[in-house]
Amino acid sequence: MMKRLFAIFLAVFCFLLPTFPLIAADNATVTDLTKAYEIWKKKGIRFVVRNANGTFASWGVGRLESWAGESKWVVRNSKGQFLVHAKGKVENWKNGKTRLVLRTNKGQILVHIDIAITSQGSFAQNVVGLRRLENDKFLAFVQESLAELIIENLKDGDLIKARVLVKYLEKYKKEKGADHFVPVLKSILRQVNFMASEKPEPKVVELQTRIREMIREIM
Repeated sequence: MMKRLFAIFLAVFCFLLPTFPLIAADNATVTDLTKAYEIWKKKGIRFVVRNANGTFASWGVGRLESWAGESKWVVRNSKGQFLVHAKGKVENWKNGKTRLVLRTNKGQILVHIDIAITSQGSFAQNVVGLRRLENDKFLAFVQESLAELIIENLKDGDLIKARVLVKYLEKYKKEKGADHFVPVLKSILRQVNFMASEKPEPKVVELQTRIREMIREIM
């Protein structure tokens, strides 16, 4: 009987989760993507489920986990039992905010967290952090997030961060962890190739050449 009730509760929980208010246990802005998962692994994102009149119903803790090499945000109850999962992706919103957003498969937002790595110092911190990242369970998450942010800059005609990344790798290409940037560079190169084909400006073509050369050297 208890197992049946738990199964019913779990089904209702997963169905209602996207429709109820969700709050984070720690609202601090994330400035270092390479350490973001550590913040949530220790403190968790607290998912609060309330009924129609706002009364507390249940809660779960969200953690970044690695499933078959893919990073997923997983919500578990206090006993560690699985409740629901979502993918986390860095999004640039029209209001100028950069957020780490957790969405369901239907695109509904579960929760979003402020990300601030646009300053020179925080961007450099993320680049250095990716090279030194040893926990490969979360490597893909950081690679994808960093690439997405740089690509958004490129789409706006801003080449600065892409150039900074290449310059950094030209200096540290022989150091351990330099190969962590291969997926990042490949993603960026696709956007630069498109830009070069549309409008082959000298600065874009130069960046294109440097990225291609760097991929060959660190692979």
